[in-house]
Amino acid sequence: MEKVYDLTDKGDTERTYYVQGKDGKDRIVKQGSDDDVLRQNYEDRKTDGFDPTHSWRRVAHIDMGTVRILAQVQHDKDAQAYLDVHDTAARDRMIRKYPDLFKACSGRV
Repeated sequence: MEKVYDLTDKGDTERTYYVQGKDGKDRIVKQGSDDDVLRQNYEDRKTDGFDPTHSWRRVAHIDMGTVRILAQVQHDKDAQAYLDVHDTAARDRMIRKYPDLFKACSGRV
């Protein structure tokens, strides 16, 4: 029977586990997790996108771990363009396409 130990720190964007195998082969397993980002996005959606003084607008929260997951796992062309050349138009399309993952100013880009 394998023993699994959670090594994840609070605020990490991916979960890390230490697994002791029954055959003596230990390994580290990593799993993507954007729970903190989703929680922050949920809280930010309750506001209108401005700071309390309304003197500046908040920008979208872009977690690069989430962008990498979209690019590598889901093969999203916009995510890959944002990673490769920091394409702002691709970033805006990502925000529109995945509103639950990225908080945009005042509900739009």
